[in-house]
Amino acid sequence: MTGLAGALLAAVLAAGGTPLVPVSGGNALTLPAQRHIVHIETGSGRPPTWLVAIQHGGVEGKGLVLYRSEDGLRSVRRVADVQPDATHTDRAELLAVGRDVALLYSYEGARLEPSRRHDVYFQWWRYQSGSDTWAPEPAVRVLDTPDDSTGFSRALLARDSRGRLWVQAFRLERDGSSTAVVSVSTDGGQSFVRQPDLGRVKRRGGGRLLSVGTKLVFFYAMHDGFEPTRMRVRNDSDPLDTWSPVRDAFSDGIYHGAALSAVEDGKGGIHLVYKDETERLYYRHFDGADFGPRILVEGTSDWAMQAATTRIGDTLYVFYNRMRVLNAHYELRVRVLKDGVFGGAVTLDGETTFKGYLNAVDVLPADSTEVPCLFGDSPDASSRGTVSRVALSVQPPPPPLDGGTPWPDGGTGTDAGTPGPDGGTDGGTPWPDGGVDAGTPGPDGGVGTDGGTPGTDGGTPVPDGGTSGPFTLEPVHTNTTHEVLAVDGAGTVYALALGSSRSRLVASTDGGRTFTPRGQDGGSLWTMAAMKNGTLLAVVSRSGVYSLQRSTDGGSTWKDPVSLGNYRAQGPRSFAELGSTFFFLEYQTFTSSSVPVRLWASGDGGATWAVRSTLTAHRHGYSLFSDVTTGALWATLGSSKTQSAVLRSADGGRTWSTVLGGYAANGVAGVVQSDGSLLLGQSTLYQPEYPKLLRLFPSGRVDALLQLPGPVYSLLPVPGGGWAMGTGWASSGDVHAPGDVYARIFISGNGVSWAEALRYERLSSTAFARADVWGVLSTGELLVRMENVRGFGTSGMGFQVLRVKR
Repeated sequence: MTGLAGALLAAVLAAGGTPLVPVSGGNALTLPAQRHIVHIETGSGRPPTWLVAIQHGGVEGKGLVLYRSEDGLRSVRRVADVQPDATHTDRAELLAVGRDVALLYSYEGARLEPSRRHDVYFQWWRYQSGSDTWAPEPAVRVLDTPDDSTGFSRALLARDSRGRLWVQAFRLERDGSSTAVVSVSTDGGQSFVRQPDLGRVKRRGGGRLLSVGTKLVFFYAMHDGFEPTRMRVRNDSDPLDTWSPVRDAFSDGIYHGAALSAVEDGKGGIHLVYKDETERLYYRHFDGADFGPRILVEGTSDWAMQAATTRIGDTLYVFYNRMRVLNAHYELRVRVLKDGVFGGAVTLDGETTFKGYLNAVDVLPADSTEVPCLFGDSPDASSRGTVSRVALSVQPPPPPLDGGTPWPDGGTGTDAGTPGPDGGTDGGTPWPDGGVDAGTPGPDGGVGTDGGTPGTDGGTPVPDGGTSGPFTLEPVHTNTTHEVLAVDGAGTVYALALGSSRSRLVASTDGGRTFTPRGQDGGSLWTMAAMKNGTLLAVVSRSGVYSLQRSTDGGSTWKDPVSLGNYRAQGPRSFAELGSTFFFLEYQTFTSSSVPVRLWASGDGGATWAVRSTLTAHRHGYSLFSDVTTGALWATLGSSKTQSAVLRSADGGRTWSTVLGGYAANGVAGVVQSDGSLLLGQSTLYQPEYPKLLRLFPSGRVDALLQLPGPVYSLLPVPGGGWAMGTGWASSGDVHAPGDVYARIFISGNGVSWAEALRYERLSSTAFARADVWGVLSTGELLVRMENVRGFGTSGMGFQVLRVKR
């Protein structure tokens, strides 16, 4: 195993496959291009659910069945039949939409012959929060086979950036050729309208349809034909019938047109692993415009070899079956792609059995500790067998970049989709018009969602006058090469160069225009906070262990480490100070259960630390806010309905009282006002609890000031008076308006009436987009930190400097 693979793969969780359900053969999980598995966070403190659609092929009298698992696919239990007639071997394509599942099923088998039974059906499986299960709506026939002279198969499903559902399938023609047909629904799957055909191949066809950012990408090939793989692309903003012309995607074909696994890379591209017509396994990357050169994954050729892929962040896990003895002995292996380099192969199951088609979930959260894969396992290629599981234990990646990357649940408890016991109104009921100050809309309707044509140049003022107010914001400098960690009281910007080592701290004293090295030798820097006296506090990691460190010379040297073990920091708001005492609140990602979360305190400037109190009813420690007038300390914790709370301490964090509880209490950004109330931005992502700006009083009174288009992640005072607030765009949840793809900056002169000032388009549709007001420069200008924002650097990172104009 290479050093790379050794660092990423902690252990094989199963020396052999674990059988789950009986099936008709080792190839029960065909078609490999389809998603048979989805991963869903249902909230209320529950573990994530995995839904799996399996075709039994008549074994035990079963056909296509939907199963669920809450233990990472170690075991499954039946939800309901999807299509119980096993004489028609339909396979399903699943797509998670919030907590609901869009499901498509169509025929797939070793042979394709004409049949009027070969129709394509779409069906919603809706999550029932009260009973914690999924219930099907009536199936909608998308493609209807008129007679026994033709038939559809290998149907695929995609949902574009505008929420439209696209179905692609291949129609068998009388001469044995196949036509790639496509149909679209603009009404949420109630009806579908055929669009012009996408292509035709001389034999049976196969391919993949994926939604990538604001594009649909379709690439396809055919059985037993040494021809190039072809592709077509459409922009979501174009008329429905508009696609690019057919062109070659790459020069080699794909075995059977369908021996492939593909997943969006999170940056507008695609990871593709496929078997070519020489029966060898290759990898290619699509960068949003073209497929790059191929990389050999497995050079042993075999008819049965297939791949299944899972992405976690920027890491791709490639599972595949490698032949040892034809039709009788196969190994289940995995290789890991990181930074464009494959690690060595790791054998997960070497038992002497036939191992057929594989399937895995396409994307897992960043804090996942294992990657499971399902496969067909049988004595030989012609015998009955089981769907079995292997899994790989993985080292979770380090924490987000100084709070800029959302944690796997969105950073605010998106695993907690169930609102509080009063239906979510314990956090303040949004005003019917989405306005501000108890129903009076702001200049652009309070949230600026009517805001004309959005900009994509990294910060465009809202053209409908959304910046009207006591001041406006003007971008004066854009940086696409650095990741900001902190801004201190003197306006010094501390950062990391994108693509460089996380232990090489740089700093700028001229407003982010130029940077010079400072230093760091204690490990990889993840989160940093600048205290009022100039002390820098940081959480760093070395060999997977996190520690709290300090610097008293502007980041040149670091000392006095305190081991935190697996605990991390959520962001700069994990730190606070009252008088001469520094505080640090822990954040964890190693379980979804409640764990002891420690509040640390230091009375000597961070030289030594002691645990001040331990909070046991929560999963995450989000933020600390200090009240310098009364000496009170506020804390927000998450993330489920039972775990979330806003707490207040009047004795320096030794004891706490609950001000707000329930899902509505999820919040990261806030500030204590002069009257002792806390201005808090909710970071809720699931209806009916839309994110809002709240005002919390020590008495327990809660006022809802403004409904917002997305979760709040930054809130800072503006020099000269007023406030600036940043909202993000989340790929999960259901609070965003249809077509909304923006992170935003809001401004206010009094903390009550707000207007949208700037908006930034997200880059990737599968990552969190944030434009966070991060600090104030010595010039009085605001620094806004970007994450997954179009027009910025690696992963949409960088920052922008905004001038305050009054």
